[in-house]
Amino acid sequence: MTLRLGTFNVWGLPEIFGLGDDVTSRTREIARRLRHSDLDVLMIQEAWTEAVRNTLRAGARLAGFEVAEDPEASGGLMTLSRVPVRAVRFEGFAFRGDPERIGQGEFLGGKGFQTLEIETEAGWVSLVNTHLHARYRKARPRLNSAVRVAQLLQIVRYLAETPGTVILGGDFNCSLSDMEYEVFEGLSGAIELGGGIRHPTLSSANYYKRHRTSEDKRIDFLFVRPATGVEWQAKDARLLFAESAEIRDITRSLSDHFGFRSELDLGASPFPPSDAKIAHPPTQRALALARDLLAVGDAETDRRFSTHMESALAFVGLAAVSCGAQRVPAVDRRRFLRGGLGAVAWLSVTPAVGYGALAHFDSRKKRGAFAEARFVLVQLELAALSAAQDVNSSA
Repeated sequence: MTLRLGTFNVWGLPEIFGLGDDVTSRTREIARRLRHSDLDVLMIQEAWTEAVRNTLRAGARLAGFEVAEDPEASGGLMTLSRVPVRAVRFEGFAFRGDPERIGQGEFLGGKGFQTLEIETEAGWVSLVNTHLHARYRKARPRLNSAVRVAQLLQIVRYLAETPGTVILGGDFNCSLSDMEYEVFEGLSGAIELGGGIRHPTLSSANYYKRHRTSEDKRIDFLFVRPATGVEWQAKDARLLFAESAEIRDITRSLSDHFGFRSELDLGASPFPPSDAKIAHPPTQRALALARDLLAVGDAETDRRFSTHMESALAFVGLAAVSCGAQRVPAVDRRRFLRGGLGAVAWLSVTPAVGYGALAHFDSRKKRGAFAEARFVLVQLELAALSAAQDVNSSA
C-alpha cells in the first residue's frame, strides 16, 4: 500500500503588534489548497491561534480530511488524515525554554509531540507529529543541540514503548549536519524518507526568507521506523506548498517554511508486533553523543541557577541597604529622599522574588528534564545489552 505523507509549518502567529499581519490571508489560502491536495496525511505545526485552527479545520473537512487534535493541549500541532484515526494524544516536552525570554515563545508555546494511529491496508500504524525547540542561541550551537536531544529522547522513549511501524514528521529545527539529528537516527532506528538533505524547507527562495544569507537547508522531515520484517520504500520526495500566492497585493509564500512530502510504500509485518527497542538497538556513537550533549545542558542549568540566585541576592541586598538608610538619623535629611529610599526598597523586592523563583523552580524543571533524558539513555543501553545477550544465548 502507498501513503502520501506531508509536513508543513504554517507559521500561524497571533496577529498582534505587527507580527504575522498576513496570517489570516495565508491561512485561508492554505485551507483552500487542501481541496486540491492528494495527500493522505498532513502533519501541521505552528497552528498557534484558535482562528488559524478554525480556518484549517474547516478547509480540511471540506477537503475530506479528518482532523486529529487533543482537546486539552496542542503545542500548535494538528494532523489531517483521509484514513481513519484513533488514539490521539499530546505530550508536552519536559524542557520548555526560558520563561524570561517571552519574545521567543518557547516557554509559553508549550511544544511537544502528538501521537495517533491511522488505519491502513497493512493494519494500524502509529504516527508522531512534532515541533522541536528553535535555534535562538546562535553563539551556542551545542546548547541548542542539548535541548533538542532532551526533547527527542522523549520521542525515542515513545518509540521504544510502541510496537509496529511508526511514521514521524514535523519541524525538527535542525538539519542533517547537526548532532541531534545523528543522535535521533542512531537511537530510534528511524530513517528519513528524503535522505535528509535535499529539498530545503528553509530557503532564500521563500518570500519571507528572501534576505537569508546562510545556506538553504531542510529542517522539516518525514521518518519511518519500520517494524521487524516490514518491507518499505520511499519515493517522490519533494517540497510541499512551495508555490506563491497573491496575498494583500503582494506575491508571497504561504509560510516562512516550505513544506515537505513523500510517498511511502509500506508492507505488512510478517511477524507479530515486536518491541522496537530490540528490533532497532541504539548505536554506541549516538549514545555517547547524547551523553555529551546532556552534560552541556546540565552545565547550563547550573550556570542559570547561579546567575539568577546572585541577581536575587543582589536585589535583596539593595532592599536591605535602602531600608537601613531610611532609619539613619540625619539633621538635613529631606522627606523626598526618605520616600525615595523606601520606593527603591520596595521596587527591589519584585526582581529579587522573580530571580529567586527562576533560580528555584525553572532550574529544578530543567534539571528534571535532563535527568529524564538520561534515564531514557540508560533504558536504551540496558535493552540493547539484553537483546545482545538473548542473541548470544540462542546462538
